[in-house]
Amino acid sequence: MNTRPDTFTDPISDPSPDTSLEPSGDFASALSDFRSAVNHVAERETAKPVPYNWLVPARQRHRSTQRRLILAWTCAALVCIGAVPLLHQTKPVVAPTVIAHQNNPGDDTALLEQVDNAVSESVPSSLAPLATLDSWSSATSSNEVITESSPNKPEKKNVAR
Repeated sequence: MNTRPDTFTDPISDPSPDTSLEPSGDFASALSDFRSAVNHVAERETAKPVPYNWLVPARQRHRSTQRRLILAWTCAALVCIGAVPLLHQTKPVVAPTVIAHQNNPGDDTALLEQVDNAVSESVPSSLAPLATLDSWSSATSSNEVITESSPNKPEKKNVAR
């Protein structure tokens, strides 16, 4: 059940509920003058007829603003798409300068053998079974023939692998 009253009382215009909160003196008269001026302007403005096309200029400004915004975003997108090919240009590859002489291929093989000997190290006889296992795993992966080595003979193992 609705026990509240259906009417609405404005506390500003109806000071009867609580008069202790109302101002008094000069301020009260200035406040009542202000209230009456606001009410008078509100009644005068609401009495004027509203033209039927009052919203047309606002809609035109809104549409033109939207068109400018769409045009600006479209131009920005076209500039970005146009810049993509410029960013992905391939740079010319400069061939590295060759320091070694390419006329004598025998020098290269000698140099490679020297590097291979310097990098290799001998395997002690106690680790020989591990070296054979390593040679078996490398031989099976590259399909080479496996040769057995002597367990007492030290082997050379390539450290670079």
